[in-house]
Amino acid sequence: MHVPLPALFYIINLLHLKSMNRTLKRILQIGLVVAILGVVIIPKTGLFSKKEGNIGALVSRRGSLPVSVEILKPGMLENMLSAAGSLLPSEEVNVTTETSGIVESIHFEEGTRVTKGALLVTTNNDELQAQREKSVHQKKLIEEKVERQRVLFEKEAVSRESYDQVMTDLMVIDADIKLLDTRIEKTFIKAPFDGVIGFRSVSPGAYLQPGVSVARLVNISPLRIEFSISERYMSESLIGRRVIFNVAGFDNDFYATIYAVDPTIDIRTRTIVLRADYPNSDFRLLPGTFASIRMVIDRERNAIQIPSEAIIPQLNGERVFVYRNGKAEQVEIETGIRNERRVAVVRGLAAGDTLITSGILQLRPGMAVAINNN
Repeated sequence: MHVPLPALFYIINLLHLKSMNRTLKRILQIGLVVAILGVVIIPKTGLFSKKEGNIGALVSRRGSLPVSVEILKPGMLENMLSAAGSLLPSEEVNVTTETSGIVESIHFEEGTRVTKGALLVTTNNDELQAQREKSVHQKKLIEEKVERQRVLFEKEAVSRESYDQVMTDLMVIDADIKLLDTRIEKTFIKAPFDGVIGFRSVSPGAYLQPGVSVARLVNISPLRIEFSISERYMSESLIGRRVIFNVAGFDNDFYATIYAVDPTIDIRTRTIVLRADYPNSDFRLLPGTFASIRMVIDRERNAIQIPSEAIIPQLNGERVFVYRNGKAEQVEIETGIRNERRVAVVRGLAAGDTLITSGILQLRPGMAVAINNN
């Protein structure tokens, strides 16, 4: 604190003016005393010299670069692969009819679970039933004729050819009846497998033609999960691996098992398509849902692992800096498996080494450093 001398002289002259108000004069007297004390006493306290001393101390320590370090220890490291996929039904079909006819009745409720063989829709089969009844009557007549021909043939009253002819007529009528039974059976549209039946697209009285969809049937227990990974993982043993996935609306993890790998690689994306099986026994998840998938590709239980940002890539390998005796020393390393944050070191470092994790670009071999993990 310093008050210029001209200002002091100006204040003293004011104090000698007789016309000045007494209160103002008193204020000026107090201000003068404070100014004199500031000029004389404060420099002796060393208040400002202390700040200057701190700056000097920092400058004197400028040779030691403050760095953060990590003491290495073995631990579990997993190379977790992320992918996006979709949930698919294990079975899916549009239920149709093979024969034409009028819809007589519908036997299912939309959105309900049905079992394999359950009756879904019946079409009118009156004409087929009448044809079958006619064939049954014809069969009775032919059977009587066959019996008479058999008696005559045994007595050698008719030729073998005549007897074989009536036997052929009997087999033909049997085949006609079986054909009609098959056609009648097709008028009863049934579920081909267990699943959930969707919305119906027909109504009673509608005329169905072969191939027209009645409803959609899907099996959602189990579900399939389809996703793709890079082709560089094709040498891995993928069948049987467990995958973890998450879907919108649920906070918990779900687990599935890979059961199939597509035999070709997509030439556009250079990826392999995988399918995993999820039981979905509680029917909570639905086909078509987006799934965020994680899969462990590699796992090492006692890996010396370091953060990836501590690695310095070189033309002939990779290096890191370690803290030894107050200095930074450069060490060549060989890395193994890695994930998005950590890398396993298979050669060059050991448990207990102090790895420098910050200030990497400013470091030089042999440079003095100071640990400052704060």
